[in-house]
Amino acid sequence: MIEVKAKRQLIVFVVAVMMLAAAIIYFDTRLLDHVKQASRQQENLADEEAGDTAGILEPGVPPEDEEASGEDQETEEDGADAGEEENLLIFRENVTVRYNTPEYDLALMLCENRDNKTFIRMRYYRDGASFVTELDQEQIPELTGIFENRGDAGQGDGQQEGDQGQDPFPEEDRPYAIGQALLNPVQGQLYLMVNGAQLDRYIQSYFYMVDLNDLSVKKLFSYPAKYGRMQFNRDFSKLAYSFSDPPKSGVYPENSLVEVFDCINAEFLVRGSRKEDDSIIGKNSPAGYVYDYVFEGWHAADVLRLTQAARPSGDAGAEPVRSEVLYDIGRDLLLNPDGTEITAPGSAGTGGSGEDAGPAVTGGPGAAEGDTMDQDDPVGQLKLFYKYLGSDADYPKALLMLADDFVFRMGMLTQFGIDEIRKSDIEANQENAAMYAGFLKAAKFGSLVEVAMPDGNTAEISYTHTIALTGDSQFTQLMKARMEKQGENWVITLIEDGS
Repeated sequence: MIEVKAKRQLIVFVVAVMMLAAAIIYFDTRLLDHVKQASRQQENLADEEAGDTAGILEPGVPPEDEEASGEDQETEEDGADAGEEENLLIFRENVTVRYNTPEYDLALMLCENRDNKTFIRMRYYRDGASFVTELDQEQIPELTGIFENRGDAGQGDGQQEGDQGQDPFPEEDRPYAIGQALLNPVQGQLYLMVNGAQLDRYIQSYFYMVDLNDLSVKKLFSYPAKYGRMQFNRDFSKLAYSFSDPPKSGVYPENSLVEVFDCINAEFLVRGSRKEDDSIIGKNSPAGYVYDYVFEGWHAADVLRLTQAARPSGDAGAEPVRSEVLYDIGRDLLLNPDGTEITAPGSAGTGGSGEDAGPAVTGGPGAAEGDTMDQDDPVGQLKLFYKYLGSDADYPKALLMLADDFVFRMGMLTQFGIDEIRKSDIEANQENAAMYAGFLKAAKFGSLVEVAMPDGNTAEISYTHTIALTGDSQFTQLMKARMEKQGENWVITLIEDGS
């Protein structure tokens, strides 16, 4: 009996313990649920606060930078105001920015609002911060009425609500527009060419520099012309371009001029093809000639590639002599395409009929029949030689212009196992004659580079010629010719690669 009673008591005790444990587990579970619910409420509150904070921060700027860049932050109210302002625009068009970079990501838009105020809106990054600012009519007066003037000039009313339309002018030559916009990412500068009215083939243009560091605006010039594509040099220290000058302006005697702007010191190094002392660029250029220059690009950080056209200053109708030259800004020297210094014709040791004789040939490169070429001049004879080469009927005349000891050397011949061809080889070997004729019949005289005359009976001429091997394949090569005067005639003794 005692045993049975003890067992019953033990069972009751175990059941009581189990019930107590179940109660503890139940209350612990409820407590844990309350703790989790409270934790979720705290997290939701934190998320809501974070969401409110994110709404007042500029995208891309971390929260810790809020105080440092507070003036650049955009609130929801500001965003709404900006949206309302966008709705007030009646005209807007995007402006292409050349030399743009991901660091700046500069975006320009030419705009006009319902108050007929024209401005340029700029969005860009600097030191990781986003900026939005505007250039208005007070800073750039030529923006005033630019869209209306464009319509009056018959160029359409501009771009309205994203309508691109059709523009009969290239972007750079379009009147009443932003012709060119260039970012200098090294100096933190924006260059703007604002085009005004069209004057015949020219545009009244206004050139501005905007300092993106302090947003100061400086007008660099205002001049009617037709401007070429502007280019920075490789370290962005200089900006160069050329422009066509209206002949009736009377400011410059040249038709085409080159200019170079120092971006570091914000001053012109070359203005209207002239240096600071108003002398023509190239101290090795002979006097008595007018030099037109077209900017072709940068050869080096301080060297321009130019096309030069020289004509006598007293003969406006003279055919100019064209050539490709380099201009060293620092040394103020004109150079040959290979980098050697150009020796002015008429100077010591060079050809010419007198002091500062200048270019001796009036027929320019690729001169058409009927152009004047001095038969007594070695350059004129060399051009005549090339002219005869291009004609089957006159080809025998070209051979008569070769000296008996004439030698022709050209690197292309080595692929045929030939180092040089002599006149005797041409006359004796029809295969060599055909090869020689095949090379030079396709050649045309290009640009005169340099003429040197060691004495009155010898001329050494550097020039370029262009060879068209096929209809769509041609190349230009620097060549040298040596000529001697035999009696009253000049004959060719040597033609070889200029290199």
